[in-house]
Amino acid sequence: MTDRMQPVNESMLDLFSIEVDTQTKKFASAYETLQTADDPVQAYEQLINATRAIKGAAKLVHIDIALRLISKLENTLSQLQSLSRAADDQLTQAISKSTELIKKIASLDAPALNEPEQALLAQLDEYELSLDALLDSANTAAPVTSSEEASETTDTPAYAPHNNDSHNSPPIEFSLPENIDTDMYALFLVELHNSLNTIANNLLESEDSPQNDRLLEAMMRAAHSIKGAARMIGIDAVVKLAHAMEDVFVAAQKRSISLQKNTVDQLLFCVDVLKSIEDTPAEQLHEWTQDNAQTINQYLQALRLIQSGKQVATPQQSEVTSSGNKTGTARASKARPMDNSIRISAERINRLVSLAGELSVTSHWVREHADSMLNLKRKHNDILSQIDRLRTLIDDAPQSEVQQRMISDIQHHAERYRDSLTSQIISLDNFDRRSNGLSSQINHEIITSRMRPFSDSIQGYKRVVRDLSSTLHKKVNLHIHGEQTTVDRDILEKLEAPLNHMIRNAIDHGIESPEERLALGKDESGTITISASHQAGRLLIQVKDDGRGVDTEIIREKILSRNLVNEQMAENLSKSELLDFLFLPAFSTRAEVTELSGRGVGLDIVHSALQETRGKLHCDSQLGHGMEINMELPLTLSVIRSLLVSIKGELYAFPLAKIHSIFKVHKNDISTLEDKQYVTLNDKHIGLIHCSQILGVQNKLAAQDEIPVIIIGDWNNSYGLVVDELLGERSLALRTLNKKLGKIKDISAAALTDDGEPVLLFDIDDLLQSIQDIISGKDLYKIDALQQSADDRKRVLVVDDSLTVREIEKKLLESRGYLVDIAIDGVDGWNTVRSGHYDLVISDVDMPRMNGIELIKLIKSDAALHSLPVMMVSYKDRSEDRQKGLEAGADYYLTKGSFHDDTLIEAVIDLIGEA
Repeated sequence: MTDRMQPVNESMLDLFSIEVDTQTKKFASAYETLQTADDPVQAYEQLINATRAIKGAAKLVHIDIALRLISKLENTLSQLQSLSRAADDQLTQAISKSTELIKKIASLDAPALNEPEQALLAQLDEYELSLDALLDSANTAAPVTSSEEASETTDTPAYAPHNNDSHNSPPIEFSLPENIDTDMYALFLVELHNSLNTIANNLLESEDSPQNDRLLEAMMRAAHSIKGAARMIGIDAVVKLAHAMEDVFVAAQKRSISLQKNTVDQLLFCVDVLKSIEDTPAEQLHEWTQDNAQTINQYLQALRLIQSGKQVATPQQSEVTSSGNKTGTARASKARPMDNSIRISAERINRLVSLAGELSVTSHWVREHADSMLNLKRKHNDILSQIDRLRTLIDDAPQSEVQQRMISDIQHHAERYRDSLTSQIISLDNFDRRSNGLSSQINHEIITSRMRPFSDSIQGYKRVVRDLSSTLHKKVNLHIHGEQTTVDRDILEKLEAPLNHMIRNAIDHGIESPEERLALGKDESGTITISASHQAGRLLIQVKDDGRGVDTEIIREKILSRNLVNEQMAENLSKSELLDFLFLPAFSTRAEVTELSGRGVGLDIVHSALQETRGKLHCDSQLGHGMEINMELPLTLSVIRSLLVSIKGELYAFPLAKIHSIFKVHKNDISTLEDKQYVTLNDKHIGLIHCSQILGVQNKLAAQDEIPVIIIGDWNNSYGLVVDELLGERSLALRTLNKKLGKIKDISAAALTDDGEPVLLFDIDDLLQSIQDIISGKDLYKIDALQQSADDRKRVLVVDDSLTVREIEKKLLESRGYLVDIAIDGVDGWNTVRSGHYDLVISDVDMPRMNGIELIKLIKSDAALHSLPVMMVSYKDRSEDRQKGLEAGADYYLTKGSFHDDTLIEAVIDLIGEA
């Protein structure tokens, strides 16, 4: 156990112990049922569910030795279930021993689990061997089946039947070539993806029409294609599994068998294990084959039983190992339509978007060049006018023939050049129109190439609904509208998890059981409807169910029980406001936690995803009639509507969707509270902060009466960001930043304006965090301080806890032309000196919170401030006090008794010169 990847999570050991105690009690009850039941399948189902619950807890707490045993027990029980093994002494002993050992492991502390004793490991090996022996005896006693229903395809069967071959034949060893051609492997993945989608979709449809020859033919051909493609590159495991699936479809075509629900389940699980290859690189195929060999052998045995017409228990889906670790219904199938299509990486699309933006800039330059030529033409016309006036003046004077000819030639050439210039300008105008049109079309087409139909992300949801409703013993139909609605690929990927959670939430919370629905006068099958459409330049997604809806009074009670609001406010909350609480983290109306819900995570993920895509969310519910969730999102994340601003001469942009409001505030309307500046808007105080401070640049605001302010944040925490200038709205084609730069603080992307100027787009979430960091350090710039900094005079910071001394020093210094800021103690002085530019610091020695000696040491040890002159003033005039101040780093030591004369001013001039 020395190669443990993660130590045991000591804080969650109690959780594991409680889970083991709960599930082992279920073991006893389920085993009693197994001993008396005529059909043991359901009892095995209870035992397997209990083992899975313990396995999940063991994974969560990182208890590897428990995970090792419980996984072996789960696998044994699954195979015994498929064999319908009845209870006997051997089974009783194996389950009893394993249960006791699991309880023993749950009672150990973290050190004992991290470094288990050899005796415990030996006991673990012994019990695993007993489980293997149990499985061997079960296989030996299993009934023999014939294989007369062999496939009549032209290929040799993937598993050659022996005499009296049965489903309990020894596990098949799967071969794999040492080197796999990567190009061929890429083609295989394309074929695999398309064929598996065909099988999965047709299997779901075949449940309603199991004898549909069209569906069976399509699935048989798809399995045959997978088999052929896998054989080309030598993936033996895929060849055998695809061939077994093909044999089942052939048997169904011959009417030897019928695709019942448990058969469809088994085939869908085979699809899942094959799908896991899509996330597996060619160099990891050996590892994939080893990890999934046991699972594939189990599926091959089950398919042999199905093909021979025998009933197979509803299978338990095994874990499928892949680089992405995605299995079953948790994995939404991503379509890759190949008809008249080629595959192209997202990175290349992003580069094309960037080049299209540069092309737009170039075409804009042509327009500017045409304008300059028009200006040149106007100047040329001025020259022609002057030539005409000159000729008029000299016509009356005597002149030679040569002079007349020269003037005529000059005028003729000038007119000819004017005509040529006019012709060039017309040609340039035509080129400009064509160039702009072509540039716009290219830009539009490239951005459109990022769009995919909504159907690409929803193919797996029918499977999700089928499997989940079956698990919960409900009947649910899924209807999808607007499958061809185009959606930006980035938004489509971000929608996958929210839609998955909303569907699960609707089935688990919303849709009633068939008995309950019939009692309410509803159809026994519930309906979930997903709709996608474009409206007013936005993407609208609606998820609606016809279930029980949400009781807002239960939400109100839950809010009060968690003390989220007071009782008076809770009574005044509207229906819409109450429903919004469902999307808070860890908020759930369910009293108990189940495998599917109760933790308040699902709808929080929906809300977070909508925020990430700059979308909006609204929900409505009618008690007894269902719930409706509406999402409004941008059509694309590649082009964003932004507010362009200027900060210290540089261009920046704010996403419009993240801005609450924009206004200009008069300097006189700025108030100060606890040394923080704010304005009042709609009876709410909005704190002000300079964007230049967030960006870490020194800036000087223009001396203006009105200051542009942009408000961001939520209602509880909103801030006013001060910028130099508002430049208006723009639609910006975003360009991703070079990955070598990493994550740039407060910046999410870049863009180019029409005239080629680079623009950085703010990351609003980062901005809000940066603002919190600055505020917590009380390190805010003052707006008036930045405006005054436009003055070239020397600036001095006076730090003293005495109001009288501060005012005396300030008046003395201001009378000689210095600009003076004040701080009330050492901490305030330290924060202030770091937030602005000062030429001198004058500090008292004895101050609360931080004395002058400590302040000077901080200044002199700071790389950016160590050269800043510091003068120390004190009532103490002893030589040891002076020496102490100078040793701390003070450049000058002065007593406060010197203020009545020019000693202070002379010392300041000596240190930094005249104001």
